[in-house]
Formats: sequence, C-alpha cells, structure tokens
Amino acid sequence: MSSPPVRDGQTSAEAPAPPDGEAYEPPRRAGYRAGTPFRYSALTLTLLSVVVSPIALVVFAWLATTTAGFETAFPFVVFEETTDGFTLALDIAQFGTVFVVALVGTVVLHELVHGLVFRLLGFDVSFGVAPRLGAFYTAIFEQFQTRRQLAIAVLAPLVVLTPIGVLLLLVPGPHVPFVWFGLVLNTGGAVGDLFVVWRLRRLPPGTLFYDVDAYTSYIYEPE
Repeated sequence: MSSPPVRDGQTSAEAPAPPDGEAYEPPRRAGYRAGTPFRYSALTLTLLSVVVSPIALVVFAWLATTTAGFETAFPFVVFEETTDGFTLALDIAQFGTVFVVALVGTVVLHELVHGLVFRLLGFDVSFGVAPRLGAFYTAIFEQFQTRRQLAIAVLAPLVVLTPIGVLLLLVPGPHVPFVWFGLVLNTGGAVGDLFVVWRLRRLPPGTLFYDVDAYTSYIYEPE
C-alpha cells in the first residue's frame, strides 16, 4: 500500500502508520504544539442520540401529519373502528419496508454529502464502518484540516438534507413516510457531528485536526 501524499506542512517524508497502542507518535507541525488525542465516546454519542432522536421523531412526524395527513404519513398504522371504539395495529411488513429504505437511503446520502464537501475542500476521502461506535463514517485520514473546514464538512448533511426533506414533506404523496423517517435518522445520525462542532467552539482559532483512524484524531493548537 502506498503512503498518502504529504499534506500542507507535514514534516515527515511519509505519512505515519496508524496508532499501535502507546507507541504511536503523531506527526509534528511547525508553529503548533504536539498533537493531543481526541476520541469519540460511544457512551456520549449514545446518550446524545437517545435525547435527540425522540425529539426529531416527534417534530418530523407532527410536520408530516400536519401537511400530508395521518394516513399518508403513517401508512403502516392500521386504524379500525369497532363497536367499543377503535383499534390500532402495526403492519410489520410495511413498517419494515419504510424503515429499511429510509435507513439505507439516509446513510448513503448523509455520508455522500460529507464526502462531497470534503472533496470540494480538496481532501482525499475514505468511507467505512466503525463497529465500536456503531456508525458509518466519512473521513480524511492523515490530512491536516482547519476548524472551518471540519465544521463545514461535518454540519453539511444536517444543513443540506434537513431543508430538502422538509420541503418534500410539504408535498403529499407516498414518499412522505420515507422522508420523515429519513429526517429522524439523519438528525439522530448527526450527533457525532454536533459533538465535534461543540468541541470546536472550545478550541482557539488556528487549531488543526488530524484523523488517524475511525476512532482516533489529534488536535493541534497553535504555539
């Protein structure tokens, strides 16, 4: 496997190997302190998702119901009147179809938007799965990125796909349940991105980031 190209200020002639326990040393950058590790916390991301996803579910389901009607927004919910009132049942097959299609479509679109923005910013992009985080990822391994570049790229799916999805909800049709479910999944899937942006706000201007693998990144603060 050939080494990735040396990027903008990297002092080593070759890109470093991925971390191997405590022996790994991140590359140095002129004018910056030594890189300090930044790692995602699976527990933190899970807790954030538990809080954000139900809120998104209520908001987008309400919007879909308001604009398209309950039967259009929830075709998998079977409503029947009885002599004693009514009954509600769930069509498992139809619900499963909506969920799977929305999940696959959302993951693909979410990661493609990340990747497209990174490419427009001039980076080489990698896609993959991080089993320990239970998430898919789009990354630019072994390339320095600025706070601004990282913020633009990580927020792009939420900023781009949400208004498009909301506009689609304003047009009643069979696409509505897939769209509102996709909006919920896209919002819940953005918790890692929002966590990164929250960390960015606490760092000084000029800070750089360097991704080593799906689990480990380094933060470089100016001297």
